[in-house]
Amino acid sequence: MGLGAQLREQTNNIWKKMPIKQKGMFASIIVISLLIVLGIIFVQKPKMEVLYSNLEPQDASAITAKLKEEKINYQLTENGKAILVNGEDVYQLRLDMAGQVDLKGVVGFESFNETKFGETDTDKRVRFLVALQGELTRTIEELDGVESAKVHIALPQPSLFIRDEKDATASVLLRLKAYANLDSDKVKSIMCFVSHSVEGLKLENVTVMDVNGNLLSEGVEDGESYSASRISANQLALKQEYEKEYARSIQSMLEKMKGSGKAVVRSNISMDFDKVEKHSEIYGEPILVSEQVKEESSKGSSGQSGENPADANMIGPSYGNVGGSDESEYQLTERTRNYDFSKTVENKVIAPGKITMVSLSVIIDGELTPEEENKIKDAVAMAGGIDMDRGDQISVIGMAFNNADVSKMKEELAQRETSQRRMEYLRIAIKPLIAVLIIGAIIFMIRRSPAYFKELGINTGGRSQEIAAVNDDGVSENELNLSEKALERKATQVQIEKLVDKNSKEVADVVKTWLLEEQR
Repeated sequence: MGLGAQLREQTNNIWKKMPIKQKGMFASIIVISLLIVLGIIFVQKPKMEVLYSNLEPQDASAITAKLKEEKINYQLTENGKAILVNGEDVYQLRLDMAGQVDLKGVVGFESFNETKFGETDTDKRVRFLVALQGELTRTIEELDGVESAKVHIALPQPSLFIRDEKDATASVLLRLKAYANLDSDKVKSIMCFVSHSVEGLKLENVTVMDVNGNLLSEGVEDGESYSASRISANQLALKQEYEKEYARSIQSMLEKMKGSGKAVVRSNISMDFDKVEKHSEIYGEPILVSEQVKEESSKGSSGQSGENPADANMIGPSYGNVGGSDESEYQLTERTRNYDFSKTVENKVIAPGKITMVSLSVIIDGELTPEEENKIKDAVAMAGGIDMDRGDQISVIGMAFNNADVSKMKEELAQRETSQRRMEYLRIAIKPLIAVLIIGAIIFMIRRSPAYFKELGINTGGRSQEIAAVNDDGVSENELNLSEKALERKATQVQIEKLVDKNSKEVADVVKTWLLEEQR
């Protein structure tokens, strides 16, 4: 028989001879020891963190080969798409891998660092196109919300004839991060970036889509329509935000009067988003700038005039003074005045967003008297700047609110808070409670062991059961192993038991007497 078989046999014999309580205590000690060892191993085990995730097969192969070369422990998860390493080394390894491993197989302009012998112009063109696609891919992947990207550029062959020339096109495939979303502005930015990076590529010839097949560039190609739709969206957002703030301001005032949740305010505001430019010229009173005065005057006499030969033969008036002289005087005044007018030129640009009409509806919880309704209407009209001449409208209605759902939600919220509070208390107390239970179980098992009772000199089996076997002389094995002091206690216990069996009534009277004396 081998040594191993002997040890197993001896162990089985010892196990069979052991009492049931000792077996239970021994098994409990082994289980507790195993739990302690497992806890130590778990604590000392290095924490693994993600080095890279969502890797392509070729990238994962390159990284694992480098880790094996450096003799670094790693784990593969997510079907080989993620690599885990020790958490203390994860950041340093990322830097090392970024400098030594070309991730995602993207080739950029670094491919031109080496000159290839015998390369033709066509080969250079193809290599340039691949490098350009790689650089665009790397740049797009730096955007927030983009996990990975692929860029494909189609450059047509140059032609001698203009009618045979074709436009360059580009396609961008995006894999977005979880819960990420690209709005129209970011898509437009990607399209502009790609179109400006490729010679002869127009914005409308760039297509952007995601891995789910959604065409993200749809509706963004046309610049004018895109700008118009963007302006309309901004105007609608401005209108909604203004209505929300307008109603909130009035509702907060009413809730101060009626209580929280006792008022509802809704507004509809019409706004004019037309941009108006006004040019006006205003002329003032005339101002005298200059004045010119011209005056002429002359005075003199004329000589003797000749006699009309017909005067002698005709009866009539005579012309001229014969033998006399005429006195003449001439005077002229000219005045020229130059006036100027003061002119004010005004160029006024009216910003869009002018309020043209306000419709306001107010509902109050409960019935309102006509006097209360008028007071609320006046207060709301003053606070909201209601202008009836402009066509504004205001309505105040009082009616009972249905608060059944609110009450139910409050009850559910209170129950949830109570449950969360209990779970928090339990979470705080669970660790100390488990520790106390473990310590109590260990102490209980130790105290229930036969060796403990043997030291106290007490029979663990009671009067009806004996733990140890009895020898041929009628003396149990436990009594043979007791000390002298324990034997005296055992003898006293036996005498008391015999006395109780024979004279139970007298013993009871004696105990009562002792109790009465202690009370005194």
